[in-house]
Amino acid sequence: MIFLKVHTLTPRGYCHGVVDALKIMRDIAHDPSIKRPIYVLGMVVHNRKVVDDFNALGLYTLDEPGQTRLKMLDKIEAGTVVFTAHGVADEVYEKAKIKGLSIIDTTCQDVRVSQTVIKDYLNDGYDVIFVGKKGHPESETALSYSTRVHVIENIKDLSTLKITSTKIALTNQTTLSFYELYHIIEAAKAHYKNLTIIEEICDATKTRQQAVKHMPDDTDFIVVVGSQRSNNAKQLRHVASQHGVDGVLVESVEDLPIKTLTTVQHVCVTSAASTPSALTKEVIDYLKTFDQNNPQPPVSHVLKTNLFKKKT
Repeated sequence: MIFLKVHTLTPRGYCHGVVDALKIMRDIAHDPSIKRPIYVLGMVVHNRKVVDDFNALGLYTLDEPGQTRLKMLDKIEAGTVVFTAHGVADEVYEKAKIKGLSIIDTTCQDVRVSQTVIKDYLNDGYDVIFVGKKGHPESETALSYSTRVHVIENIKDLSTLKITSTKIALTNQTTLSFYELYHIIEAAKAHYKNLTIIEEICDATKTRQQAVKHMPDDTDFIVVVGSQRSNNAKQLRHVASQHGVDGVLVESVEDLPIKTLTTVQHVCVTSAASTPSALTKEVIDYLKTFDQNNPQPPVSHVLKTNLFKKKT
């Protein structure tokens, strides 16, 4: 038998914003006083397992890539709407009230602070450069505030901006790569001499990325447990690749690349801030018993359970 050397990185698993959002969701799923039907405007967090489990409990997710939350709201005529941890624009909130919907807001406090910062600078006459993924809920909300908000994804996008104001601030989506953002900030500072920087990477994202950056020197493969829709999961994988470590992003133990695992020696495991700990534990347990001479196909038991169903 030949077993892998497995190192688990910390922190991993839910951040405080996700914990708060999921507690609210779990409570309303089992609260008969909440007006039905209950709709979630977008994925409460970017994790398919979490979304599927809430759908099974009657909290129906409206998720249409390419559609804004304002547009998706048109599909809700009655009942309760849940705003996700990513936050929504003010116009979405107002539209929901006009439609007579009950509103439950699970916006992460870090995102809420970021939104307030953008509004404050706009009110002070600034143009705001927002570094974020186009189409992401945080970027969508930032754009809704003013035509003086300019969303960019990378350094190349800087050259497309036509800002004439002398008052310019730069801020960002909370789940970006801290290391990638640094290079964008340096390029922006060279382009706009009087630029004001407001770095808004949340602590949960930053500490997870730092853990990946400082993983053991002999690591030759990393497994990131998280959704393909999760930006902070993809950024963890990206940070590892920037430091020369190959790896994979998996949503469950069943996605592990068995053939690759027979060719490596030291594997590090981490997970996104929106990944259920049960899924990550299942991956870790499998890797610790993985015999390279006799690899067994993994089977997920967690995927067959509902993480938010009341225990009887």
